[in-house]
Amino acid sequence: MENNNNEDVLQLDIFEIVNILLRYSWIIILSGIVCLAATVVYTLTCVAPSYTANLSFYVRNSELQNSISAISTSEINAAIQLATTYKVILQDDSIMEKIGTELIEEFGENRVGEYYTIVENGAGEKTVSAKEIGKQISIEPIDETEILSVTAVTHDPEISAAICENLSQIAPDELKRIVGIDYIESIGSVKIPTEPSGPNAKKNGVIGFGVGFLAAAFIIIVINVLDTKIYDGDLIRDKYQVAVLGEIPYYDISSTVAQR
Repeated sequence: MENNNNEDVLQLDIFEIVNILLRYSWIIILSGIVCLAATVVYTLTCVAPSYTANLSFYVRNSELQNSISAISTSEINAAIQLATTYKVILQDDSIMEKIGTELIEEFGENRVGEYYTIVENGAGEKTVSAKEIGKQISIEPIDETEILSVTAVTHDPEISAAICENLSQIAPDELKRIVGIDYIESIGSVKIPTEPSGPNAKKNGVIGFGVGFLAAAFIIIVINVLDTKIYDGDLIRDKYQVAVLGEIPYYDISSTVAQR
């Protein structure tokens, strides 16, 4: 009997929540629409567009491996492992600082300073904060192959392309110095992006609608759950199964006096 009563109470609570949501559905939907509109407007007017440049590297176990037929399975597996090693090396702060130095030489300190914090490296040269530029560069092996994909995302299309280009020039010498005879070669050339890759106003709008919808639903449920007022006798009879001995009717005396 006790289990049945608990199940009834649980079902009743779920039904009450559903009824509450349906009763205030217009508020919930309106809240979602308002948040959607606000998110889209904010994205289009306040968020700076971002530009993505890409470059790929082919990793070989040796410079002498120019013929595909000469590459064995073990050498391919070694190259795949090297790709992971190269990823860690190329993301080092010293590499990021060298890229920053090249950016300042190419675009000037004023233009680069609009997007990054200008600092000095160990040699006393002007460069860019390694953490800031590192956040904008992604280096990942492609599907466990010998190919490394480099992606740079900044708010300036020329700087995005320059980061990839500078990395392609710095990487071979640095990797040879660190790991010896192993070899890395860029595939193709870097192209300056002509269209922004972000922000995605549609995606942000959907997220904004979901946040507004769920937030309004949550607030409405909490307000109604915390509301301990009893508005009629049916609530006591139906929910708590307690007999109601009597009810005191409510009259609006002010409206009655006004009519007289």
